[in-house]
Amino acid sequence: MQADSLKRVLDICFLAKRIVETLPELPQHMKPRHIHVLDAVESVCRQQGVCRVSDVSEKLRITAPSVTRLIQELEKLGLLEKQTDREDGRFTLLELTEAGTECVKRYVMDFQEEWAGKLGNVTDKQAEEMICIVEELWRTMPRRSAAKKESGETFDTEGGKAQKDG
Repeated sequence: MQADSLKRVLDICFLAKRIVETLPELPQHMKPRHIHVLDAVESVCRQQGVCRVSDVSEKLRITAPSVTRLIQELEKLGLLEKQTDREDGRFTLLELTEAGTECVKRYVMDFQEEWAGKLGNVTDKQAEEMICIVEELWRTMPRRSAAKKESGETFDTEGGKAQKDG
């Protein structure tokens, strides 16, 4: 890829971030990242039957401490419950409350279904190509790669900054 093309890709990534930041108005005290976590919990539970903090961290590509903080906030909002894993007490399982399930339905499923209906000119193949490009940008990002190799840091997509693992 040429540098000028990369600049255009990064410019459009900035626009994509602005799109995500301006999604539908959320209930009081809720942030877009809360919806992202609720959606991840719902998705992992649907696919695996259970969801752990590490599953959410992996799915969203953010550090476990960041996920833990968001989960605590969601617990206080009554949208998520934590339970100790009965098979292995070292793990905490996450489950949406009825209100959490309703949030996912309203702010993820219904919203995306409606919006997808307006994107008739964009094919699923084009969407997959875009996903692959963004994942490759993430994988090869110089600051992230250098930080991870040199100091054990990872890039926290929630806060947009490097954090020390552990």
